[in-house]
Amino acid sequence: MKTLIHKIYLSLLVLIVAMGAAKAQSAGPSANVKGSLLDEQGKPMMYATASLLNAQDSTIVKGAISNEQGVYSFDHIKQGRYVIKATNVGYQKAISQPITVASNGAVTVPELKMQPNAHNLNTVNVTAAKPLIERKIDRTVVNVANSPLAAGNSAMDILERAPGVSIDKDDNISLKGKQGVTVMLNDKLTYLTAAQLATLLRSTDGNTIESIEIITNPSAKYDAAGNSGIINIKLKKNKQTGTNGSLTLGTAYGAFWKDNETLQLNHKEGNLNVFGTFSHNDNKRIQHIDIKRIITDTAGKQTYFNQFSPLTTNNHNNSYRFGMDYDLSSKNTIGFVVNGYFNNEDDNNDNRTYIGRNFNTVDSSLRTVSGIHQTYKNFAVNLNDTYKI
Repeated sequence: MKTLIHKIYLSLLVLIVAMGAAKAQSAGPSANVKGSLLDEQGKPMMYATASLLNAQDSTIVKGAISNEQGVYSFDHIKQGRYVIKATNVGYQKAISQPITVASNGAVTVPELKMQPNAHNLNTVNVTAAKPLIERKIDRTVVNVANSPLAAGNSAMDILERAPGVSIDKDDNISLKGKQGVTVMLNDKLTYLTAAQLATLLRSTDGNTIESIEIITNPSAKYDAAGNSGIINIKLKKNKQTGTNGSLTLGTAYGAFWKDNETLQLNHKEGNLNVFGTFSHNDNKRIQHIDIKRIITDTAGKQTYFNQFSPLTTNNHNNSYRFGMDYDLSSKNTIGFVVNGYFNNEDDNNDNRTYIGRNFNTVDSSLRTVSGIHQTYKNFAVNLNDTYKI
């Protein structure tokens, strides 16, 4: 009986330690990275776009806008090597030397000086292109369409890279440290719980997004529930006459293969516009948690625990959106939108713990195998009448 109780006690102890370590590892060490941008005269470069890029493959990790003093900042940056890319209209892009984030704390990047574009041309062709991040009077706009962010990323992945936005291990979204952020789709409230919203964002393909508006200080026209900030995700809307569409396919490989497919169709004739989108993606990922613990009892005897936990998560996401708009006049439009998702998630854990007098001597072992299958479904209908005053 005592042996059985002892084994149960050890199993519970290992499980509690594993849960605590898993939470600690999910958060992981992070740092604040900041620096300043200067123009050719050494004056602060205001409202320039600063992007934090992975030094290995130049993928975008986070974006920010420099303030009136030319200072930019990135919060909650994980360990790794990065470079800073700065861009602004009328100036050449500037790229910093690689920097290393090694632990918690602050990392200061040397000042970046930006040089103006100066060309003498006989013939000038002006081509307008939206910057990745725009600073407007009341909001910051991330122009996702036709940017590297759209390819192979979900709406949740893009939000993680947006300036001022943080997402914790439980998929809670905060804006400049404030919880309770209101998330809207095409200027309409989502009315979803935090878990449902996270599922919707993970199943929304980045190729269907036009832009993301980040409003840190909402005006009086917005509901009081958005006083912590508003994130408005604007989806693409085709305005071409006739029937047209697009098919986007993507794949990538890390520890496992992942893929994404999006089909968009649109028909516009006269005042009538009919549209539809279907997206699917498969994403399998693994997290390795290795824990070493030494437990000392009241008699001074030490017991060594060596734990190996591979956590595998496999997501299959499907989302759809279709609807119709009809222009009653140049200022009045009525319509409806039907959207939803049906997703599956499989979580598997094969936990092995080796117990002994030291880490190299094993007296006993524990193995815990667990599997969770989860299904998420959501369906919503929106009827709308828009009148422009």
